[in-house]
Amino acid sequence: MAKRQIIIPLLAIFLLGAGLRLYRLSHVPSALNWDEVSHAFNAYSLLITGADQWGQKLPVSNFRAYGDYPAALNLYFTVPSVWLFGVTDFAARFPHALIGSLSILTVFAAAYYWKRSWKLALLAGLFVAFEPWTFLPSRAIFQSNWTVILLSLGLALFLKRRLTLALVFWGLSLYAYHNTRIFVPLLVLPLLPVILRRWQTTLVFLLLFIPAVVFLALPSTRARSTWVGILDQGAVARIEEQRNSGSLPVSLSRLVYNRPVYLVFRAVSNYLGYFSPRFLFLSGGTQYQYSVPGFGVLNLINLPFFYLGILFLIKNLKSSKNQITNNRFLLWWLLLSPLPAAITRDQYAVIRATTMLPVVQLVAALGVMGVLGKFSLRVRPTLILTFIVFFCLFAVRYFYIYFTRYNRDYSRDWQYGYKIAVNYAKAKYAQYDKIIFTKYYGEPHEFVLWHWPWSPPVLLSDPAFAWDYHSDWYWVDGFDKFKFVNDWEIINFVNSPHPTEKYLIFSGPENIVPGTELTRINFLDGNPAFIIKEL
Repeated sequence: MAKRQIIIPLLAIFLLGAGLRLYRLSHVPSALNWDEVSHAFNAYSLLITGADQWGQKLPVSNFRAYGDYPAALNLYFTVPSVWLFGVTDFAARFPHALIGSLSILTVFAAAYYWKRSWKLALLAGLFVAFEPWTFLPSRAIFQSNWTVILLSLGLALFLKRRLTLALVFWGLSLYAYHNTRIFVPLLVLPLLPVILRRWQTTLVFLLLFIPAVVFLALPSTRARSTWVGILDQGAVARIEEQRNSGSLPVSLSRLVYNRPVYLVFRAVSNYLGYFSPRFLFLSGGTQYQYSVPGFGVLNLINLPFFYLGILFLIKNLKSSKNQITNNRFLLWWLLLSPLPAAITRDQYAVIRATTMLPVVQLVAALGVMGVLGKFSLRVRPTLILTFIVFFCLFAVRYFYIYFTRYNRDYSRDWQYGYKIAVNYAKAKYAQYDKIIFTKYYGEPHEFVLWHWPWSPPVLLSDPAFAWDYHSDWYWVDGFDKFKFVNDWEIINFVNSPHPTEKYLIFSGPENIVPGTELTRINFLDGNPAFIIKEL
């Protein structure tokens, strides 16, 4: 296939993939969730003050957020978008739609430089453009989007024999998401003899990789592991319960039920799960912010081709010298890639497992091309056309459900309603002495800060800005005339005497507060989100 014949199908795939990522970006998913507004407001604060919302100047490794300390790279790429488009939901999500679209091209390049096959490269680009695992995250703020584009760009450069530049992008990925801080140093480990042979690659390695490894020891990074690690407090409690409730002798019980055994068992179980048809092709993840129910993270038609692709990859280890190196490296990547997700407590964690991208799609494309190679040249065009038709039919069904039923039925998972609530509070601000939000759906203060939007310098200088740190979390209880109250405490809070104060109250549907109901905000499925009252 000539190079000029590639331009039209590649352009069509790219434009359609980009269009699907930009279409109704502010409205699907239905709202910015609390992680998104945290990233967005911290980027806005960085634009205005040069510091995050807590006053930390130009964070490099992590920023504080709620106490989970996300990686900081995304903030710096969100700042220009907020400057250009203003404090809007579109501005917050646009960088991710953009890099999600560009990932189509970087994976296309990686696939081409791997096998020097335009057809395989087009297939890989098609998969990245329209498969759930690369599509859904690119319509919201997920740090994993930076992981995908930086890793795939590094892979393309590595396969093109540009190791120095590959290390630059792989090194930058260490500042994009926590999972790469485990994955990438292990990924490049077999390359160390080659890296240390040249001063250019050694310099890049020292400048980008060594500081990132040091960051792993920082308290902020360790704070993240307390929230997502396998050995959280719940796991420790389960181990103790198994010891106490079992019939084994005490010494044997301690040998069987302990942290190392529990860690290894769960990690191995999680690891194998990421290669299962259930996760990849049938059901996907268990958290519906990251996965559409009833769909795997890859297109169902690729089920046989992915596993056949692994066999072809292993068989191709006996190819020419360069191909042996490339194939071994990709097999190493594939086997290593689930590790960062496997050592966390959640099974089938879609976002944490994105280090498997784009290799799973390259392997699936290899499987398709390997099967086609078993047939005569005469029937291959018909077979590939049939494959593409079925691939597109599965994709169209997914997109239809994503933009309609999923957006409606799972708006609660995206904390829909906060933007409407904040706009209502803003319109009524002057009429009330206190505005009270329930914490029923998470941390309401961040939604107020972003959707208002609130001035970051004013927030930090506000004497009413009330927060404290406990249970590995930064809890904000109020600023200005706003109060943020646990849902189970909100009735007692508003019932406390306030004869000279007028309250505007946003409560959840369970603990109904006294007062005159003004209106309600419903989720898109019709169930109540906020009940708004005055007292």
